Amino acid sequence: MVFSERSQGVGKWVLYLIVIAISFMVAISLVSGIIMDYYWFRSVGYLQVFMINIRYQLILLLVGWIVTTLCLVLSWRTVSKALNGRLPPFFSTLFKIFSVFVGLGVGLWLKGEYLVVLRFLNQASWGSVDPVFGYDISFYVFTLPMVRTIFMFIGLVSGLVFLLSVFIYGTSRFWLGRGEEEIGRTTESFWSVARFLRSWPILGSVLALTVTGAVFVWLGRFSYLWGFDAGAPVPTEAAYMATHYLILYTWVKAIGVILIGILVLHVFRNVDEIRERLELGDLGHLKKEGAAIASTIVIFVLIPGVVFGAINALNVEPNEPGIQKPYIERCIQFTNEAYGLDNVVEVIYPTSSENLSSEEALESPTVRNARIVDYRPIKVTYEEKQRLRTYYEFHDVDVDRYLIEGEKQLVVISGREMDYQEDGWQNQHLFFTHGFGVVVSPANQTESDGTPIMKVKDIPPLSEWEATEIKEPRIYFGERTNDYVVVKADGLDEFDYPKGELNIQYRYEHDRGVKLDSVWKRLIGWFYTNDLKILVSDYIGQDSRLLLHRNVQDRVEKIAPFLRYDPNAHFFLGEEGGLHHLLNGITWTKYYPYAYSNREAPGYLSDSVKAFIKTNTGDVEFYVVDENDPMVRTYSNIYPDLFKNGEEMSNDYREHLIYPEGLFNVQMDIFKRYHMKDYQAFYQKEDLWAPAEEKYHGLSKRVEPYNIFLDVSDKPGFENENKEFILVKPFTPQDKRNMRAWVGVAQDPLNYGRMIALLFPKGELVRGPMQVEAIIDQDEEISQQFSLWEGAGSNVLRGNLLVLPVKDDIIYIEPVYLSAESLPYPQLKRVVTVYGDEAVMENDLEISIKAALVYKAGEGIPAENVAPGENVAVEELVQVVQRYLELRNRYNELISEQKYAEAGIVMENIVDLEERMENLVG
Repeated sequence: MVFSERSQGVGKWVLYLIVIAISFMVAISLVSGIIMDYYWFRSVGYLQVFMINIRYQLILLLVGWIVTTLCLVLSWRTVSKALNGRLPPFFSTLFKIFSVFVGLGVGLWLKGEYLVVLRFLNQASWGSVDPVFGYDISFYVFTLPMVRTIFMFIGLVSGLVFLLSVFIYGTSRFWLGRGEEEIGRTTESFWSVARFLRSWPILGSVLALTVTGAVFVWLGRFSYLWGFDAGAPVPTEAAYMATHYLILYTWVKAIGVILIGILVLHVFRNVDEIRERLELGDLGHLKKEGAAIASTIVIFVLIPGVVFGAINALNVEPNEPGIQKPYIERCIQFTNEAYGLDNVVEVIYPTSSENLSSEEALESPTVRNARIVDYRPIKVTYEEKQRLRTYYEFHDVDVDRYLIEGEKQLVVISGREMDYQEDGWQNQHLFFTHGFGVVVSPANQTESDGTPIMKVKDIPPLSEWEATEIKEPRIYFGERTNDYVVVKADGLDEFDYPKGELNIQYRYEHDRGVKLDSVWKRLIGWFYTNDLKILVSDYIGQDSRLLLHRNVQDRVEKIAPFLRYDPNAHFFLGEEGGLHHLLNGITWTKYYPYAYSNREAPGYLSDSVKAFIKTNTGDVEFYVVDENDPMVRTYSNIYPDLFKNGEEMSNDYREHLIYPEGLFNVQMDIFKRYHMKDYQAFYQKEDLWAPAEEKYHGLSKRVEPYNIFLDVSDKPGFENENKEFILVKPFTPQDKRNMRAWVGVAQDPLNYGRMIALLFPKGELVRGPMQVEAIIDQDEEISQQFSLWEGAGSNVLRGNLLVLPVKDDIIYIEPVYLSAESLPYPQLKRVVTVYGDEAVMENDLEISIKAALVYKAGEGIPAENVAPGENVAVEELVQVVQRYLELRNRYNELISEQKYAEAGIVMENIVDLEERMENLVG
């Protein structure tokens, strides 16, 4: 094939232009991102983090790029020298350019492993060793990933050299034509297969692949420490077969890989001779090759398939679980340690007395602060009554505690974020820049119409509580603030809040964000945001600032991407009147020996870091709350200025600590089995739990963790605190509905992170949530009322069923909401209290609890269980309650018979009795 010099020259220049254009676009994208990140990290006060990351990323990028490119170019030179210039020049140019881009790709991959390198170089000792190899756990978490990365890089480069050498050989033959006289079987011809296979790129890459393959197979011995099979009756982490046979077998497999590599090298070097013997049928001289092939079949097929299968079937399975005892016990121990479940305080909780008085119940902070305001319907109510304008939204509702008039009280809170959806660059990025204010409601009471009592509401915010007075209501950084904005625009102030027909405006007062005080920064801003208007708009002036990464989740991930963050950012109002978000940073690794793992539970999780973000400035502070965590100590070694000591946390932040709900769910998913410490019970799954279920919208669903106050002053392992803010979750036995356990984690500063498990005796019936739901459904009066509402066109919405431990007893509380087509938001209509076998539904929490307990007392509680001085009042109250229940039944009968006039008269008597009950219970 003949090429003119002119056509070669034109093709060469076209190729250069294409490469230059692609390189320019790639460079602009990479460089603008790096430069803007530099400005941004400097603006948020974490420039050190950026500089450490970029330094190691650049080193790894260059190492991967240069080494790969050199290896590929050198392999090409071997080809080009043998060709004596027979290929057109642009072919050589094309391959070199291709090598550069492939090298860049490898460099970019290696750059992404910078955290592996940083963790290896700055690792903290774990202080405990695995029982199989005797290595400190830090070896598996920090050193082993580094070794794997090194050999993966070697294997990747070797594989690319091999594949591209084959590609060059094949395409060159095609390019020059198979009719060339050089092509033949003689070993002197470069184009013979024999000579090609003996070239150093092929032999060198095969040798390197053999070594890396053998190393990876040998390193596989450590993988038995975390190779969990969730469906196996015995956890497979280094169980009997692994410790006695499979780990040793990795040596044999590594030898097998080396044997295969030697065989391939031998064939490549003697391909002509071997081919001739095969064609002549002379197999007698191929005994060595045959022996090698037979050996690999034995190593990779017969040993694992036959030998190990026989050992497992004849020795292991018949002797389980006894033969697996030490390995099951290790698995239980290490799993509980890896997920922070090794210090759960377990308390046997007898609940058979059912002699709780109403006074005792209402004195309990658990019952008095029961959250009858469900977060799901209240969000709809906030949207309808407090959104105020279409461009605002309430993304989420959080539960928190505040010191109100000297007493901690459970509240729900939600921030009013900006949700501007209309077109127009000026409105989206310059004018509608921030949300405004919050809504706060007590969690244990509502207005008379069933809507939440809004103690903080409206725009500007009005607060009825001194503890929730707002001084800085603006939300520039939130959970839905995903777009960039430019503040301090020239000649244009921001929209602040509506006031009647007017729009009050505001100019950003802080110096946060990237200052766009030069054409250069505006140019970088254009490339970074892909928005040309940042460069050309007249509204962008010397004082203008670009606010990026305004979503709080994105913001903390940008600074510290090595942490896992709970998806629910907790929103709260601080004592100084500012608004904040708290994100829980969780350290993790998948290389913790003997620990259970799945998609959600990688192998190790620790609630070690709290990230606080101010909604007006975006300032981020990271605090370490678990200094014993080796992962966070390693990250502190890497980034000395990133974390603050937890002791430096302000009281304002301490009082609003929240345990990550996502982590709690993962821990409880593990604890439902790993609470069993006895190996035989674990193996037989004798006491396997399941998350309790409840009814919601007519369907069964898992009970979500919920917050309550609990008196832990008499609980072992807890500091004296009679009103602990705690996140809880109930459990039933697997495939059953009675309740087996109730697990909670403390969230207040004194006891933060300590877990308690109330274990209900196996011989006693403690009703689970679905059994309680059945009691409610079977109650004739309640069922009739539900039917009456639904028949009138309303939807009955039953909120969280709360399981509340009080004085060695259990009370169940469920709020009941109504929603109708004529009413855009649900209203709390009743509160159901279940105690013992009885369910009572009343207008509010206090009356419902008193009615339920007094009703139970009226069925025969001995007099000694009634507090002194209460006898007369209780007797009268019992009579009133009985008469009240009779009238309610009569009322329901009249309604069902459509005798509405008579039902109205009965209802008047019912109202009188309700007032009388309120006076009696005072």
